[in-house]
Amino acid sequence: MLRRSQRKTTTLAEVAAAVDLSPAAVSLALNGKPGVSNATRERVLEASRRLGYQQRSSSRQRGHIPATVTLVVRALPDQPAANVFYGPILSGIEERCRGLHIRLMFAIMPVDEHNHPLEIPRSVTDHRTDGLILVGADFGPRSASMLGGGRLPTVLVDGYAEDEVLDSVDIDNVFGALTAIRYLIGRGHREIAIVGTTPDAFPGIRERRVGYEQALSEARLTPHFIDVPYYDHELSAAAAVRYIKANPQVTAIFCANDLVAITFIQAARTAGISIPDQVSVVGFDDIDLASIIAPSLTTMAVDKPGMGRLALTLLLHQLEVGKECGTTTLMKPRLVERATVRTIERAAHPLASTTPPDPTPISA
Repeated sequence: MLRRSQRKTTTLAEVAAAVDLSPAAVSLALNGKPGVSNATRERVLEASRRLGYQQRSSSRQRGHIPATVTLVVRALPDQPAANVFYGPILSGIEERCRGLHIRLMFAIMPVDEHNHPLEIPRSVTDHRTDGLILVGADFGPRSASMLGGGRLPTVLVDGYAEDEVLDSVDIDNVFGALTAIRYLIGRGHREIAIVGTTPDAFPGIRERRVGYEQALSEARLTPHFIDVPYYDHELSAAAAVRYIKANPQVTAIFCANDLVAITFIQAARTAGISIPDQVSVVGFDDIDLASIIAPSLTTMAVDKPGMGRLALTLLLHQLEVGKECGTTTLMKPRLVERATVRTIERAAHPLASTTPPDPTPISA
C-alpha cells in the first residue's frame, strides 16, 4: 500500500466505487443537492473523508460550472501566432464559455518541430484554473510528466499524450484520407502522390498518411511519397513541383493540409503547371483560404468550432462526475468539392480495366 501522501489525488469516480454508487449520485451528495437520501449522503461524506477526496474549487459547488478554464495553444518557435487551423476551434470554446459565464484564460505553449512541448505556461502550473484545454501538442514520453499525472481536469484537442489517459477531441484522419483518395480514384486518377507527411510526423499527419496508403492498397495502386514536413509548406510545395516535373504520370496530389495544398497551387502556377488540367489537388482541413484561392480548393472539411465546443463539454463532464478512463471523440471530415479536381476518362487511361473500390465520399 502506498501512503496517502504518495498516492495520486482521489477522484470522484473512486469515491463512487467505494460506496457502490454512480458518480452522478455521489456528486449530488457532496454538493448538498436533492436526489439522494440522508443516509446515503452521510455514507458518501464518510467515504470521501476516509479516501481524502477534495473538491478542487468552490465553483464545483455552484452547479458544477467552473469559474476559470485555461486554453493552451501550441506554437512553434518561429511561428508564435496560433496555427490558422486552430482559430475556429478557439472560437467554439470561447462561445460556450461566454454562454456559461466561464472565465477563459489563454496561454501559448512553445513546442519543437514535432509539437512536443518545451515548457508549460506558468498560468497552468500555478493552479489558478479549474481545468485545462490543450490544443495541438504531442505529449510524448519526454513531456508527458509536464501534465502532472492528470491531477487537473484536462482535455486535449488535436493532441496526444502517450503516457497519460486523458479525454480528447480528435479528427478521424484515416477516414478523411481514405475518403479523399477514394474520391480521386473515382474520378479516374491512378497515379496519386501525397505531400507534406513523413514517417515520424505529428500523429494526426501520420494518420492521414495511413489512410492514403490504405486506400491505394485497396485499389492495388502504387504510392508516390513526397516526404517533406507539413509545417514547412513552402518546402513541401517546391518538392511537389519538382516531383511532378520528374514524374509526369502523376495526375493528382493529396496534401497533408490546406496550407501545403494552397502553397503548391501557387508554386505550380509559377512553374507553368496547370491546376487541375495537369494535376488535381485535394487538401485537408478546409481553412478559410481554401475557398478564396484560385482555383478554389477541393478539401476535407473539419468541424473546427464543433471540436472546441465538444472539448468544453468533456471538461465540464470531468468536473461534474470525475473520470475513470479517457474518452476520445473523433470528428469525421466531409468532402467539399470545389475546382481543383478534374475527371480522367477511364477509357483513355492505361489502367482503365482496373476496378477501384466504391469511390463515393461518405458524409460525416
